[in-house]
Amino acid sequence: MTSDAVGASDTLPGNLASSPFAPAAHACPPHSGRRWKVCVFLLFATALSYLDRQALSIVSTEVKRELILDNEQLGRLLMAFFIAYAAMNLFVGAILDRFRSRFVYAGFVALWSVAQMLTGLAQGFASLFGARMLLGGFEAAAQPGAARIIARVLPARDRSFGNGIMMSGGSLGAMAAGPVVIGLSALVGWRASFVLLGAAGFVWAVAWVLWFKPGDDPPGSATTDVRPEPWRQILRRQPFWACVGGAMFTIPIIHVLSSWIAPYLIQTWKLPLSAGLGAYLFLIYLGMDLGFLGGGAVVSLLVKRGVAVVRARKIVMTGSSALICLAALVPAAPSLPIAVLLVAVVNAGRASWGANFLAFNQDVARGRVATISGIMGCVGSLGGAALVWLVGWLAKAGGFDRPFLLIAGLAVLGLIPMLLARWQGDPR
Repeated sequence: MTSDAVGASDTLPGNLASSPFAPAAHACPPHSGRRWKVCVFLLFATALSYLDRQALSIVSTEVKRELILDNEQLGRLLMAFFIAYAAMNLFVGAILDRFRSRFVYAGFVALWSVAQMLTGLAQGFASLFGARMLLGGFEAAAQPGAARIIARVLPARDRSFGNGIMMSGGSLGAMAAGPVVIGLSALVGWRASFVLLGAAGFVWAVAWVLWFKPGDDPPGSATTDVRPEPWRQILRRQPFWACVGGAMFTIPIIHVLSSWIAPYLIQTWKLPLSAGLGAYLFLIYLGMDLGFLGGGAVVSLLVKRGVAVVRARKIVMTGSSALICLAALVPAAPSLPIAVLLVAVVNAGRASWGANFLAFNQDVARGRVATISGIMGCVGSLGGAALVWLVGWLAKAGGFDRPFLLIAGLAVLGLIPMLLARWQGDPR
């Protein structure tokens, strides 16, 4: 049975219901339009999370000047987010798999909003480091929680596109971050801008609680009957370790890009903290948005034309990795517009890859979707934390040439295990 055939059914009888690749009972809300609205709602939460984490990078010049920091110290501040993000990913998935999403998911959004406000109130390196740790820890719930919900409301054939809708919020948040943070900083100062961004998170949390009904909770909550698979079974599955390899090499790319794109443009191309910088960041993250939506949409199109779900995902991920490899050309860009175009294409490739990678994560263990997603997030964030610091060290010593070459190599290494693994429904 292919993963498409499995995912297309809302319920399965007998032993099929206990299969790790079978859908949960009552897998989709009764109205198909509502399940896509869930994805859109999650898109806005993802946008807020990326806007919050990007803000420090965008105003890094002002923060460095006020707190007297260099690039290496800035790298440690950016790294703090990913250390906490990685550590919390080990635990947050189990929480999200167990309890109702209506309040738990909203609670995490509210908590990371408080952390964002504390960032604006920081008076020195230590307090700023602590606020970034809190932000990373609470934001760890964003993608595992969204992955858990999407795995319930969408069949396998639609999950890449559903993930793309949700994850495109990251690029929307990143696109908005430049003009929003720069504009707010010019109007009220960088500190007050962090407080205002945190307040926006509370608005989303209230709206989620009012709109998301208890009956919409994902599998693993008190209202559903999906049994978590034993870990001894999961650890014997080739797909689990393929995802670990993919996470280890490829998830860090998006962390590095989101943390260092603004400093790269400012330091390499001498852009001031102005509307011009915001416009270039908008174009770069527009590429990411197109990648999230396009990568999922192409999979859905291929499936409609008769290509098996797994093969369609692998085809798109291979093309996506080729786009990421164009990062090797960025150091040789003869002009700023070409450099921005190349980075936008790299972002598009990484986004397309990520939407399909998350869909594979959702297939590993149907009773532990958030936990599996959290583990992969932990693996990727640990690598991201190390690489975010390493880029700061390399940039301090010799600019941004070597980091872009490193990104191209990581794209190849992350693709290999995903192609070699035998997935449920793989036509091989």
